[in-house]
Amino acid sequence: MTETTANYDQTWKEAITQYFESFMEFFYPNLHEKIDWSKTPISLDKELEQITAASQTKKRYADKLFQVWLKNNQIIWILIHIEVQSQYDQEFTQRMYIYNYRSFDLFHKPVISLAILGDEDKKWRPNSYEYGIDDSFVKMQFSIVKLLDYQWEDLTTSNNLFAIIVMAHLKTKATTKDLTQREQWKWNIVRPLYQKGLTRFDIINLVKFIDKMMTLPPPLQTSFNQKLEQHEKELNMPFLSTIEEMAEERGTRKSCQNNIIKILSNRFNNVPELMSDALKKIEDITILENLLLSSINVNSLEEFQKLIDVELQQH
Repeated sequence: MTETTANYDQTWKEAITQYFESFMEFFYPNLHEKIDWSKTPISLDKELEQITAASQTKKRYADKLFQVWLKNNQIIWILIHIEVQSQYDQEFTQRMYIYNYRSFDLFHKPVISLAILGDEDKKWRPNSYEYGIDDSFVKMQFSIVKLLDYQWEDLTTSNNLFAIIVMAHLKTKATTKDLTQREQWKWNIVRPLYQKGLTRFDIINLVKFIDKMMTLPPPLQTSFNQKLEQHEKELNMPFLSTIEEMAEERGTRKSCQNNIIKILSNRFNNVPELMSDALKKIEDITILENLLLSSINVNSLEEFQKLIDVELQQH
């Protein structure tokens, strides 16, 4: 298993979507204080697709775009572009600049660009992009957070949910070549969640986030599941167990994958093995639901493959 099997992007994106205020409070407390949280932030996923659609890269990023209101006497909208980097990227600063000006061009509103750097190079701290000559000059500066800067002791004592996400990210990176150790760290991070006074909803979400990021091969995943199930029995948890929730989610995903393949097979007689394998590797239920609808009226398998590629680039 290589590091590419670790699902950083989808985990961060789902966590930010569900816990945006906690995200801002943890990583950008000063900016968090300036936002009027009595007005519900608006997630601008469709607009973000327009902004990133022309990107030439095939890499996937955990991009999120929100509309928020600041605390002052006027109603002011601010668009926040959030990007999570999990590895070194030479074109990173230029991409931050491009997404920023495209956002501004689309809405004509101030755009605050924030970046979470989850790579392993302590010295890599890009925070600006510039170009020009003589007096004709453009420079954009953006705010960054380096995950390597966080102290483990501070993370373990924090009550913010994103302290857990950071812990999972750091230990996923640290155990790329030792998956047995990753399973142990996964358990060490999950077990204390039940003593933090979290709600049922938050515990289940956090376990799902950690499970998705800290990917394990089947034998080690089974070992982890058994520990979790036994722990929940010992605690006599009065609600549907996390394991059952996770199993239910996997069942929904598998059913959706199989239905897509059945529909395509019925319409085009034969689905290429590579396409079937690609569909079975897609974990994002939103992508699968979009593809399921498309499979009903797509004109050809070639066209459907293009739809798969587009969906993967947009998420």
